[in-house]
Parts: sequence; C-alpha cells; structure tokens
Amino acid sequence: MSIDISKFSVAELDQLIARAAQRREELNSPMSDAQPQGELRAVLDPKWYVSMVDAGTLLQIRDPGHHWLNYVIPPAPRVVLLTHMLQHALLPKPENPSTHIVPAPSGGGGRLH
Repeated sequence: MSIDISKFSVAELDQLIARAAQRREELNSPMSDAQPQGELRAVLDPKWYVSMVDAGTLLQIRDPGHHWLNYVIPPAPRVVLLTHMLQHALLPKPENPSTHIVPAPSGGGGRLH
C-alpha cells in the first residue's frame, strides 16, 4: 500500500501520524522491550521539559516528526534514569568523538494511558 503524502498539510500529516500510532498500539503484534540495536536515527539535543505530576515526573521531548512525546516516569524508574544520566555525565569525553551513535545500556519503559 502506498499513500502519496506529498500534498498533505502539516495538520493532515499530524492527524495521519496520530491515527497510525493509535492503530499500531491496537495491533497485537509484539514490540520488544529490548533496547534497539544497529543503526539508529536520533535527534541531536532535542528540546525537553520535565515537571512533577501525581504519578511521578512528566518528561516531554520534542521530536521533529512526532511533535511532543510525553512520558510519565514513576519515582523508582526515575531514580534508575537519574543514575544512568549521572553516570554518563561523569564519563570522560572520548578523544575521537564519532558521529555514529552507539546506545549505552539502560532500562525503563511502561506506558500511562
């Protein structure tokens, strides 16, 4: 199936992406919780915000293709994330930085609907 999206407006693309994402959630095909491996497409230095909500920390990350992605991280996983971020912040900077992104092991996950 091919859909010509070249003439879609931003609003129409947003609606199509939202509908496709919701449909993907409804499908029973498994999505692994394992960290993705191989070549990754990543946004360098995305805009982000954090704020407290009743269930934990709301983490909002801006993605160019998906606008704002919103995640609520409960207190215990928040500690794990903080530990990983602090560990990475304290690592020495590589002498020959590579533009190829190699993910470091970390954990987390879950969904709030």
